Amino acid sequence: MKRAYLMEMNVLRGYATSLLATGLLVTVLVGVGMKTAIVAPAVLTSMCFMMGAIGSSVYDDQNGWGSYRLTLPVSKRDVVLSRYAAIATLGLIGSAVGFAVSLAVMGLASAVELPGGLSEFLAFSGERVAGMAFATAVCVLIGSAVASVVTPVYFKLGQTKATQFLPTVTVGLFVVTPMLLGNSGILEGGAFGLVTDFLTFVETPAGLAASMAALLAASLLMLAASAVVSLGLYGRREL
Repeated sequence: MKRAYLMEMNVLRGYATSLLATGLLVTVLVGVGMKTAIVAPAVLTSMCFMMGAIGSSVYDDQNGWGSYRLTLPVSKRDVVLSRYAAIATLGLIGSAVGFAVSLAVMGLASAVELPGGLSEFLAFSGERVAGMAFATAVCVLIGSAVASVVTPVYFKLGQTKATQFLPTVTVGLFVVTPMLLGNSGILEGGAFGLVTDFLTFVETPAGLAASMAALLAASLLMLAASAVVSLGLYGRREL
């Protein structure tokens, strides 16, 4: 497992660097547009989870790497588990970089007066840090959900075949389904009240801690279930 993980991270080194650079650019644009620094960890976390799952699978079909890797002293089980470990690592790196950038910007805005009155929107505060932490936990859940769906498909079909219909599956699950639920009226009434009560609960220190723990636990459960599915699919796949 360790050997396969190190190989995975070594293959993804250049990709991860470019992904972080792109994520930082997107974060700056979003942050400037929204006049806030709290979006950095959330944007980078979701990007690293989603693009990590897609990008890591791309290398399998390049130059026969996926087949050659199995001639090395690693098993299919090692390959699958190391892939999920690498995806989680990229997500955590994105989160750490995002938090570092956000806290640095908040510290700068608190220390000096930024032009255009930006210090008022970017200065350090407990509420902004709490909001940043909760938004990041939500994006961990979203990124894990996407990674949990696409990774087994890549292991089953390979990158070439999977990319032919994965966009349709992704849009159906994460765009069309919420729209249908919203238009059906299921989320109105009592459900809306539950959401309001939940957000009120999150505003308390205990609620924030509990909700973040639940979001992270749900993310781990989804990735674990997805890994089990991938083990079965990849184990039966002929390379």
